Amino acid sequence: MPRLFLKRKEEILGEYILRRKKRVFIGSKKGNDILIKDKNISEHHCSIITEDGNQYTVKDQNTIIGTKVNGKTISEKELHMGDEIGIGPYSIIMYPDIMPNSPDNKPMCFLLGIYGKFIGKKYIVKAEDTFIGREQYSPRGIENDIVLTGDMTVSKGHAKISYNNGQYTITDVGSTGGVAVNGNKVGQLNSMNIVLGDEISIGRSIFRFVNSFDEDYSTPSKQKIFLLKIRKPVSIAVTIASLVISIALIWFGWSGLSLLKSKPAKLALELNTDFRKDTPLRNLEEYDITSTPAIGDINGDGKNDILMLTAAGFLYGWNAKTGDSLWRQIEIFNSGQTSPMLADVNDDGILDIITLSDSSMLFIYDGQTGNIIRREILGGVISEMTPLVADLTGNGKKDIVVCSEDGAVHFLYNAGYETDYDRYTEFVEGPIYASPVLYRSKDFTPMVVVASYAGKVYFIDGKSRTKKTVDLVEKTGKAHLIAGAPAVGDLNGDGIPEVVVQSNVPQYVSAIDVSKFEVMWTYFVEPTPPAGLKHNSSPVIADLTGNGMGDVFVVSANGSIQGLKGKTGYPAGELLWKMLLLDCKRMISSPAVYDFDKDGLKDFVIATEDGKIIVLKSNPRRKEFEIMAEIRASNNPITSSPLIGDIFGMGRLDIIFANSTDALQVINTNAKIIENVIVWPMFLGSADHIGFSGLSSYKSHYRKQFFVGLIILVAFLFFKIKFTLARNDKRVKVQFL
Repeated sequence: MPRLFLKRKEEILGEYILRRKKRVFIGSKKGNDILIKDKNISEHHCSIITEDGNQYTVKDQNTIIGTKVNGKTISEKELHMGDEIGIGPYSIIMYPDIMPNSPDNKPMCFLLGIYGKFIGKKYIVKAEDTFIGREQYSPRGIENDIVLTGDMTVSKGHAKISYNNGQYTITDVGSTGGVAVNGNKVGQLNSMNIVLGDEISIGRSIFRFVNSFDEDYSTPSKQKIFLLKIRKPVSIAVTIASLVISIALIWFGWSGLSLLKSKPAKLALELNTDFRKDTPLRNLEEYDITSTPAIGDINGDGKNDILMLTAAGFLYGWNAKTGDSLWRQIEIFNSGQTSPMLADVNDDGILDIITLSDSSMLFIYDGQTGNIIRREILGGVISEMTPLVADLTGNGKKDIVVCSEDGAVHFLYNAGYETDYDRYTEFVEGPIYASPVLYRSKDFTPMVVVASYAGKVYFIDGKSRTKKTVDLVEKTGKAHLIAGAPAVGDLNGDGIPEVVVQSNVPQYVSAIDVSKFEVMWTYFVEPTPPAGLKHNSSPVIADLTGNGMGDVFVVSANGSIQGLKGKTGYPAGELLWKMLLLDCKRMISSPAVYDFDKDGLKDFVIATEDGKIIVLKSNPRRKEFEIMAEIRASNNPITSSPLIGDIFGMGRLDIIFANSTDALQVINTNAKIIENVIVWPMFLGSADHIGFSGLSSYKSHYRKQFFVGLIILVAFLFFKIKFTLARNDKRVKVQFL
């Protein structure tokens, strides 16, 4: 079967193999088998007809410019192999599709463009001399057979390929851009033999010398140009790197997200008997809420450490995994009720320790060395409350707020710096037994919330230092003796957080609408908890029903647990469900929160006076609290708030707590988590008292990893395919007719 080459001069525009069609139409109108895009060619110019597949005839369709065969105008003529059909400036040459096995048959040879402006092009190398240049004619008036238009590195008359006695030769006919074969320069007016497979540089374009059945358009490999020599290995390296990076990002992102979503079939708790830190014993006859430890990478080694302030007045720091001390214990002179805070107050990348003493002193220590950063005397009784650490002014630097029992609220701005340090004191009605918390909303500048034992809640703008007051006794007509830190969260789904306070005896829970500074509702907790405790636990705001809005979780010292509806039209509040732990003594420490079973509803870790750690979940369908897991963890009352995190870097969540004797203990769970992640790191969850720490940023990080990897992979495949298709589109393709 013959092969037809459509060409203009010696540039191949199309290749066709005649197989089944009895008649092949040629013209400028769409629908022709061989389409010549030239308005000077007739729409239906001529046709090639075959009867038995061995004899072919070309027939002109009565065109104006006519049809020629081997230079002679015809109306109809039988074709033979090697005949050339002339159609205006175009021609179609007939050539056998399979080379005869005869040494007398010289194969038709071509130049394939493999680099530069003419990549993908295909040119016939004639049996006699083939002249190559930038324009139709060379300066000497010789007509060029191969015209490389538009490339100024090609001379008007550049090179000549000749065939003599079975050998092809290329000659530089006086070009300025030069001719090279496989990287070796020919030199002006010099010649060099060439064989099939050679790479010929003409100016800045490179061609491969091939026969009619070789379609090797691959990247040049025989050139001595450094960039071309490394192009292929670099391309392979970039391909491998792109695939490895994208697949790795997708894998790590997916693995991280899967790990964050993983949940145990059943939550199991086990006391870690290998880890226990005993400190000088406190007096067991009288106790109240005690100092909550803190977890974090205190010394900057990438591993979690544990911090604890004891009733004996010493601050301890341990490497969680090894149990080794970070530094020699620091004497604070504290009775062990204020909880230490961890925050980087001087922006050196290392967590600092902020704590208070019985001598009305604020201390800031460098977590890595244990050296003092700041020591400030504040005045008043401050040792039973926990400081607030947050950026109140928006300057990116941490500020510290400390309350004293007599009603002084101390603001220490830029506390980790000497030059910008500023101090301010605001006075409210005392006594104050509740630690201050941060109120942060997109509609307000950061405010410090201070609740007094007299039932007044103060909102102090950290930047302007203005103060708003909500008098709960005046608003509700009920005495609110507040001795626990307030909770902040969105109860009605409007994007503006509310504040919830829990009083001591009698025990009321009140929700405050901060946008109006009005009381939304007040709920009375029955039965009344026993007297004798100076402090009470703090409420927690979390979604209990699955409606996406905040509800209130309350632990009472009377042994009961209440779930209160956050958004309700009842001024007396609305009880969702409650649980009475009959076999438990008082619960005086604040709960910790984490979604262990990944059902979208937060679970609550509470500690009891008889040494139990209990994990509860809300069941909206059955309208009750359920115990997910519990364990008798201590022989003494647990008086600190529990903390949650991967303490030992084992990829499992642990629960850490301290009891009334200041013994530090750990409970291991079977809940998987990212190594070293802490979800409830210190008192009230985080350094600025706003709740959860880290997980949202990890989810965002892994999502970003996954999608970046996916984008890299898709983009790489897109551009690879696009480049390949674009490169292939430039090539002359063989069509079967």
